[in-house]
Amino acid sequence: MRPRTSGAAVRFCRENVYIRDNYTCQYCNTKLPAKQLTLDHVVPASQNGPKNWTNVVSACRECNQKKANRTPRTANMPLLTEPRAPNWLPTLQLEISEDHVPPDWAPYLRLSTG
Repeated sequence: MRPRTSGAAVRFCRENVYIRDNYTCQYCNTKLPAKQLTLDHVVPASQNGPKNWTNVVSACRECNQKKANRTPRTANMPLLTEPRAPNWLPTLQLEISEDHVPPDWAPYLRLSTG
């Protein structure tokens, strides 16, 4: 994967938090598919915790429910890493099979023209 290197800040959204955290629960270190992850406010929203890069982490459902409406300290659930705003996120690279590409596209995709 290549880093995005534009000067703009990385957009805060669910998918980008999962990417930043490597699809890993920041409490139990379990790597999961996105559909099995949740977002957790480190300082709960009910305690005026903001919804931003430094207060939201990826968490499995079990850890999120166990932590509940508490901070990691009061729940005795330390974070694996301190949440930070990323400077960049990896971009997806698609693999394209020559068998499924129109011949006219080959020169633009740097494919051989068999």
